[in-house]
Amino acid sequence: MNKRFVITILMAVFCLTNGWSQEYLTGFNGGIPEDNQTVSRDEAVVTLPFFDDFTKHGLYPDEAKWQRGNVFANSSFPKMPVNYRSATLDVIDRYGKVYSRGSSNPFIGDTLMSVRIRLDSVDNQAITPADSLYFSFYYQPGGFGDSPERDDSLVLKFGYNDNDSILWRHIWSTEGQSYESFVDSLGSNKYFKKVMIPITDECYFTDEFYVMFYNYGTLPTTMYPNDRSNMDQWNIDFVYLDKDRNIDNDTYPLVSFTNTSPTFLKRYSSMPYRHYKDNPINEIDNIFNMYLTNLDVNTHEVRYYCEVEDNNSDWSYMYTSDPFIINQYSNSGVMKDSVVMGNFIYPYSLSVDSTSFAIRHYIEVVDEHGNEVAGDSIVAKQGFYNYFAYDDGTPEMGYGLVPGDTYFAVQFKVTQLDTLSGVQMLFNRTFNNANFNFFDIVVWRDNNGKPGQVIYTLENQRPKWNDDTFYGFSNYLFDEVVKVNTTFYVGIRQQYSKSINIGFDTSKDNHQYCFYDVGNGWQNTSYSGAIMIRPVMGTNPYFIGIEENQESENKLALYPNPANNVVRIEGVDGNMADEVVIYDLAGRAVKLYQYCNELNVNDLQNGIYLLRVIMNDGSFETSKLLISK
Repeated sequence: MNKRFVITILMAVFCLTNGWSQEYLTGFNGGIPEDNQTVSRDEAVVTLPFFDDFTKHGLYPDEAKWQRGNVFANSSFPKMPVNYRSATLDVIDRYGKVYSRGSSNPFIGDTLMSVRIRLDSVDNQAITPADSLYFSFYYQPGGFGDSPERDDSLVLKFGYNDNDSILWRHIWSTEGQSYESFVDSLGSNKYFKKVMIPITDECYFTDEFYVMFYNYGTLPTTMYPNDRSNMDQWNIDFVYLDKDRNIDNDTYPLVSFTNTSPTFLKRYSSMPYRHYKDNPINEIDNIFNMYLTNLDVNTHEVRYYCEVEDNNSDWSYMYTSDPFIINQYSNSGVMKDSVVMGNFIYPYSLSVDSTSFAIRHYIEVVDEHGNEVAGDSIVAKQGFYNYFAYDDGTPEMGYGLVPGDTYFAVQFKVTQLDTLSGVQMLFNRTFNNANFNFFDIVVWRDNNGKPGQVIYTLENQRPKWNDDTFYGFSNYLFDEVVKVNTTFYVGIRQQYSKSINIGFDTSKDNHQYCFYDVGNGWQNTSYSGAIMIRPVMGTNPYFIGIEENQESENKLALYPNPANNVVRIEGVDGNMADEVVIYDLAGRAVKLYQYCNELNVNDLQNGIYLLRVIMNDGSFETSKLLISK
């Protein structure tokens, strides 16, 4: 656990025993299924190159490359990953609970284990130690989550077949440290550290080779057991195993994004459409930064595109930047591209109560290497539904106060008289669900920019969890209609001296709208981020739509990708599919097919394309296609 949080918690204990109070954060608890940590030898076999940058959408790493596990593939925990998303290892099981083996002594947390990799041959050619075989990856402790302490560690092992048994060797490990000290050691504009390991021992050159990462974590020793939550995160990116590599000049022909998509909203990550329409110009933020990495050996001239489409009408918007130069990541790290979409605004005349927009970002290499170096794309969804939200849907931490009879609240602002029918909140699960305590939900009027008169209280509520939902918000329905106008506040009164441990999103700073009162009056939280409270407006007390500002789940999958001659399509119903269209990044249709699950793309030049499968009902699925020959 991060030492800063340990110190804060200890201060909270001291303050409580001396009649003082304190707010604090803990690691947030969430996870995805993991059955065991044993090798499954029935998985499909893969050959070189073995590569994963974890950009495939979904909560899991690609199951064609990794055995099923508990590792979270995401864009929320890592800060400036090499290529947009990463794999995050932590200390939680398949239901978001801290592992039962959790202890104040180091214990094994998550495991990321490859499927079987053939290192005996590729394309019917034998592989030997003379082929300059290297395994590399990038890693980062903490990120937006909790930094592992010195007693924690990240470990890499190689496994190989020896007389029909899998033997494991310890290859590499590193002890935990704070994210801040880690980044300080890397140099300007770099946030992940590269590890490159030669594979020379002949025992590995078999038809059954495995890569396994795992982490050690520790739970804090504290009088508040509800603080024992998810913590000690490690982020891994750009895992790459291949032959003919050089440790002194190892690059990859790719220019890519490293951050998530902006919302283009000034204040919220999501808001009701009718409140947006009342003052659209004031709500829009069309000046933002995109962050890029150039992993190639050469400097490149690139161009940035942004396309926004309404999912419920034919409205669309396209922005194209002037070409600009991006230097090599090995020399300059992450590059910031300042974007000014001066005339952009979401439409405000649609005759609907809610809508959503697909936001697609592209980066294209436009110099003479454009056919040799791939660009990148990311896709997000912006919702205008029936709730207000500051957070992006992923809680990197948990928030709470000590002692009991303390309050925290989040400020919201409506543009017209409206009704409040309930609230959505996301709670942390701690070790043995120790934060399953009663609390009150409170709504306040505004008093000069801080919570004022109480206008509604829903008493004696408890945290809710759903074992089948990952990072799921819970509904709390009000027993009467609450009318709100202009500025109002929604929050919690903690009845007990233990932290309620509500979700806290640290990836975007909205602390100016978050307040707490421990007996000395209301003041802003001292932590950067947002408490995950979402008021639901109108008469329907449930969410309409899906999580906002998250990469859209894409059913369409392409294999292999990158492709050279043939690409196979998976994830769509072939009986319902009509056509396949391939577009270049300028939006031009370059290939048109009647639907078939295997397409010949041999005549396409190297580069990045969009492959779209159009269904009989007019709907479609789109995925990025890389051509590399």
